[in-house]
Order: sequence, then structure tokens, then C-alpha cells
Amino acid sequence: MRISDAATAEPATVPIGRQEHRSKAAGNAQEGGSAGGAAKGVSAGAEGEANNAGIQLIRIEGEVRRCKTREVLWQHLANEPVALLPFGQALVLQSNGNEIPAGWRGKRAAARVRWTTVAVSGLTRVNRDAPMVRWYENIVRSLWLDGDAAQGIHAFELPEHADPSDPCTTEAALRHLLWVPLADVDQPVKAGWLLARSTPWEDSHHKLAARLAGAYAHADSALAGRAKPAPAWRRHQHKLALGAIVIAALLAFVRVPLTTLAPVEVTPQEPFVVAAPVAAVVERILVTPGAQVAEGAPLVQLVDTTLRSDFEVADQKVEVARAKTLRLQQASVEDSTAKRDLAIAQSEESVAIAERDYARAMLDKSVIRARQSGVALFGDPRDWIGRPVAVGEAIMRVADPKRVEFQVKVPVADAVNLQDGARVKVFLDAAPLEPLEARVLRAAYKAEADAAGVAAFTVTARFADPNARPERLGLRGTARVYGEPVSLFYYLLRRPITAVRQWTGV
Repeated sequence: MRISDAATAEPATVPIGRQEHRSKAAGNAQEGGSAGGAAKGVSAGAEGEANNAGIQLIRIEGEVRRCKTREVLWQHLANEPVALLPFGQALVLQSNGNEIPAGWRGKRAAARVRWTTVAVSGLTRVNRDAPMVRWYENIVRSLWLDGDAAQGIHAFELPEHADPSDPCTTEAALRHLLWVPLADVDQPVKAGWLLARSTPWEDSHHKLAARLAGAYAHADSALAGRAKPAPAWRRHQHKLALGAIVIAALLAFVRVPLTTLAPVEVTPQEPFVVAAPVAAVVERILVTPGAQVAEGAPLVQLVDTTLRSDFEVADQKVEVARAKTLRLQQASVEDSTAKRDLAIAQSEESVAIAERDYARAMLDKSVIRARQSGVALFGDPRDWIGRPVAVGEAIMRVADPKRVEFQVKVPVADAVNLQDGARVKVFLDAAPLEPLEARVLRAAYKAEADAAGVAAFTVTARFADPNARPERLGLRGTARVYGEPVSLFYYLLRRPITAVRQWTGV
């Protein structure tokens, strides 16, 4: 492109500075008073215009390199190139080309493209609700639907690509438009520059617009690249990999105990289980939950209607057997036959007495008593009234509140190898800042599902200090159970290693 081409411009839109320059050139030509002097003045003026255009082009390209954001770049494009291209109105538009599906091509993709005005000459902010802005966007959309015409610089005159019935089309003073797509080398068109003026565009204007479009498109690509810098870890990934290997090697030599966290509850040691001795119905509970009971105190009253009836019947049978025995004893003095029947009667009396004693024993079992002193542990008494119980079904427990232990439910997924005497640190919810030291007493070999359906091993622990103050029964919290020592590397990656082995079978 020749710089001198930029000097061609219509007089109506030439900047004031250029008009003054031409006026001076014309005045000098008139003052020469000869045709040769006038020709020399015009030649000097043309050379000055060419130099000025070159200076403006260098200035614009230099300022473009200093734009730090796209907003500043588009504002510069909408306003500064007027020094080279005499336009009356300039707009910069962006498309949503990144939102179009990759498989869409041709008219289908073009119809989905929406053009949005991002900068207007002479305005610091764009009012996209303005009718003129909408009108220009519709013109660009219509131009884009034509296909090849929008891929390069395209000059046209209204009402081409515009709605003839739109008032903006009929009343527009700037009827000659120039579409300049902004696309870097081998890049799709994602932005465009629309220029409007009242006189037709010339070929020299096309060349200048192409030069400026290339500069601004390259600046846009550069800003897009700066917006997504390479992550810091990518720039130092070799150093990070080496550091990770060194840290992993060091962690392999640090030994720490393998620990796990599990819920814990304060439970009694060797409590007396109050179970139903016979199949019956609970009539009432004779104590309140948590009450202190003495040895032999009544705890549960079972319905004894049947048992009491059986005892009374058995007692009557004893009376009948005794009367028969007495009658035969009196008759055996004179009757030898009575002597033979007396032995049978005495045996029947013994059987009746045994049945009565059994009935009395069963009746006594209708009241369940405490075999040791302690605290009665059970739920709401109203849940037991009228409830049938089977033989051996537990109703409550009586425990010594001074003899307690800890029951830890270790989930199968968090189980560690435990040994008798392993350390356990208990954090009760009632006193989380006062951990308790305990030792493992025993651990179940088989996991069982708890009330929540989680399979867990039951671990029993007791105070490490036999003289420690016992905690209240029923308190809950969290226990940290210490297993065998392992490397810190394995301690940190135990779960990932377990998951990988389960998935791969290695």
C-alpha cells in the first residue's frame, strides 16, 4: 500500500487540520501569480498530505500496541482512525461465534450468529436499546447472511442490506457504508468495523482499512493470548515433579501410628441383664429409668393371672390328696385293702405338692427382681406396658455406675490392625477439651451392622488409669484408636491406595 493513497478524501469530511493545510496551499498558489507556481504549490501540498498520513498511521499502530484491554482497543478503533479514513460514523461489533456448535456450517451457522455493538465513535458507552444501534446491527446481520461478502472488505450503499421500510433507512444522511472484518491470520471473523459516510468510498480507503484491520485484529489476538497465561505450575512442572519425588521419599522414612476415628459410648462393665423368665405380658415397670436400685428390689411386674390360677389349682389338689391320704390311713386299721391304697394316695399327695411348688415358683417369677445393686438402664417405661415378651428377652439392665468402659464402633472402611492394650483417646461430646486416655481390652473379630446399617467392629476399651473418675453412663463422643506404626506416606495415601486396589485388583 502506498502512503500517498491516504491523501484522497472528500472535502465535506476532511478534518479541520487538513482543511487549513489545503487553504494555505491554495493561498500560496494564488500568491505565486503564475501557473507554474500554482502547480508547484499543489505538488508540495500533496507531499505534505502523504507525510501526514504516514505519521498518523505510525501513531495509530503505536497506540494500538499500548492498549491493555479489549474495551480500550475497540474504543480506539472507533475513534482514532478518523485521522486516516474520513468517516462520519464508526461502530465496532462482536459476534457470538464461540457459542455456535462445532458441527454447524454455512447458512445454518450464520443464522445463529448475533452481532453486538461494543463501541461507537464519539460515545464512551453504547446504548444498545437505541434504534440506530439496532438498525446497524441488523444491517451487519443481513450482510453476514450473504456469506462471502462479509468475509472481506465490502462497500455498499443504502438501502442494500437494510430494511427499506425502516425509518432509519429512509432518513439516514450517511448512506455509504464500508464493512471491514477483523480477523488475524488463519483465524475466523469474530469482530467487525462498520464505517459510514455521505460520499462513496474509494479504493485507497479500502487499502487503508485493510491495513488498520490487520493491526487491530493482531492486537485483539495478542490480548486474548494474554488473558489466558500459562499456569505457574506448567512453567515449573519439572521442578514440582522433582520436589514431589523428594517429599515422597522423605515421607517414606517418617513413622507415625495409623489411627482412625470412630463413635464411642460410655457403657457399664458386666451389667445384670433383666430378662423375662417366662413368656408373659409386661403389666408395669416398678422403677424409673436411671433409678438407683438395691439387690432384691422388684423391677418388673408381669401379668400373673394364669400363673396365680395355676398355683391355686395346684394348692387345692394338694388339699384333696391330703384328705384322701388321711381317710385311707384311718381305714387301714381294720381294712387290709385300704393299706394297699394308702401307698398310692401318699404318692399322689407328693405329686400334688410338687406341682404346687412349681406353680408357686412360676408365680414368684412374675415379679422380676434385681440380683445386684446399681442403676436401672432402659428406655421409656410406657413402651413396655402391655407388651408381650418371650423367654429370655431383655427388658433392662442394672449396672454399677462406678464401673464403666468405652464401646467403640469402628467402621469396616476405617478399620486398623489393633492389639490388646492399644492406645485409645476418647473425646466426649460433653467435654471435648478434656480427652480421656484408655486402652483396648478386646475387639470383635467379626463386623456387625449397627442401627444405621453400617458394618462396624466393636472395640471395648477401659481407662488406662484404674483410679480415673468414671464418666456418666450413656455419654457419647468420638474416639481416636491408634494402630501399628506405618510410614507417613502410607498414612496420607491409605484411602487412595485402598480404592485403587479395590478397583484394579492389584
